[in-house]
Amino acid sequence: MGTRYARAEGRDTALVVDLDAWPLSLDPFHVVDFNQALVLDALVDPLTRDLAEGPGTAPSALAALTPLDGDRTWLLRPAPGQCWDDGSPVRPEEIAAGVHRAWGPTGLPLPAAHDPGGTGSPVTTRIVRDEADGAAVVEMRSPLPLPHLPQLLAFPGAAPVRETPDGGWTASGPFRPVLADRTRGRIELRRKPSRRTGPGTPERLAFQVYADRAEAFAALADGRLDLSVNTGLTPYEFTAAAARPGATVRALSMACQLWVRPGLDSPLATPAGRRAFSAGFDRRAASVLLRRAALPLPRYTDLWEPRGTSRDGESGAAVPPPPGRIPPPGRRAELTLSYADFAPNGEAAALVAADLRARFGHPVRLRPLAYEDFARAAATLDYELLYGINPAPLAHVAGFLTGFHSTSGQARAFGFAEPAVDAALDRALRTAGGPEAARAWREAEAVVLDHAPVVPLFQVNSVTLTGPGCPAPVVAATGTAQLDDLTRTAVPDRDH
Repeated sequence: MGTRYARAEGRDTALVVDLDAWPLSLDPFHVVDFNQALVLDALVDPLTRDLAEGPGTAPSALAALTPLDGDRTWLLRPAPGQCWDDGSPVRPEEIAAGVHRAWGPTGLPLPAAHDPGGTGSPVTTRIVRDEADGAAVVEMRSPLPLPHLPQLLAFPGAAPVRETPDGGWTASGPFRPVLADRTRGRIELRRKPSRRTGPGTPERLAFQVYADRAEAFAALADGRLDLSVNTGLTPYEFTAAAARPGATVRALSMACQLWVRPGLDSPLATPAGRRAFSAGFDRRAASVLLRRAALPLPRYTDLWEPRGTSRDGESGAAVPPPPGRIPPPGRRAELTLSYADFAPNGEAAALVAADLRARFGHPVRLRPLAYEDFARAAATLDYELLYGINPAPLAHVAGFLTGFHSTSGQARAFGFAEPAVDAALDRALRTAGGPEAARAWREAEAVVLDHAPVVPLFQVNSVTLTGPGCPAPVVAATGTAQLDDLTRTAVPDRDH
């Protein structure tokens, strides 16, 4: 902690953060959208936290994680000082319950082939005493090696949460909710005792929806808003925002992808067609046209590679020319490309549509959808082509790949089953950490992208802006910032 805390006599301080839309859900067990994650991060104390500077993690509700037995056994030591709203301590059993939730449907779903009991969680847990000091720790055992467990446990849905008798829930983070008014687009939280609460924690934290970015920027300028995290800007708005004094530009671990409905009457419905599109689509040129509001992403592992390292696909082709013959462009059926109607999706979708017409001869009709309609279309496969953004459920490529195993719910929904993909994923899932695991996951990614009905295109770029007197936050690749340690150095008139 340790930031300077500005509080005038007789007045408490508030921090106001904007959202570009109302969260799709406030369910702490199923994290499905970016705005929801921003709010939940202030309410919960995650088991681990993603580092701002890389793909690693730092301790949080867990003070230490010790791997044993080739990453199949872990000792998880709870951090001291964790408590609920009523001051009662968080018990080790409640930490263990969160560990099991990390494999939920919006965490890292495990293919059924590796979950024979159908529990959704591949691990068993028990509370044991540490031999060194007698402290209670959670012992976690798994039939599979879990070298990426620290990254997985950063998932906010795995944080300690206690259900309440009235059907609600409480968490062990630094704030508790006092208002959620969708009509006003406002969520208000109040500071409370927590391991995360410190001298820099504001007394109040509010989230205000600004669907119009111009209104959000005006609110920043006049002091109604302190912090604005922007991922949905037009190319022009992104350039202007990134040039503002104090702007924080951060590439996020979110992949923009083209999904192809199985059975589509198009070369894109074949692995050879998708390879041809991926190899020929110039991601770097498209990123320039989008003013770097989206960055080239030929493969998922690049989400955690430092920008500035050489990447395949940033100078044109993402992969070598594909084998097999693709029929030349001709008169083909019109395709519909669906996307969520917020910037820069429309601009990006138009670039994809132009490439598909030139490459395969498909006229492409763009289908912008309201966010909730888009989520429904994606879940029910109500599309032909879909341009979508998927946040990484953990800072590891496994989060994007395991869903393509034929025994996973996602693959079954698609009717996707490819023995080569299953074999590659089985091999990666059974490999302990170290260079061998890294190699196995690289190979699995190559096989998945060679067969699965999806093509990664871009990485989401973000701009975070602050109002007068608010220091620049440290933004993680997930887009979250530690709002419990972000206090203005000046108090606007609204706090009088």
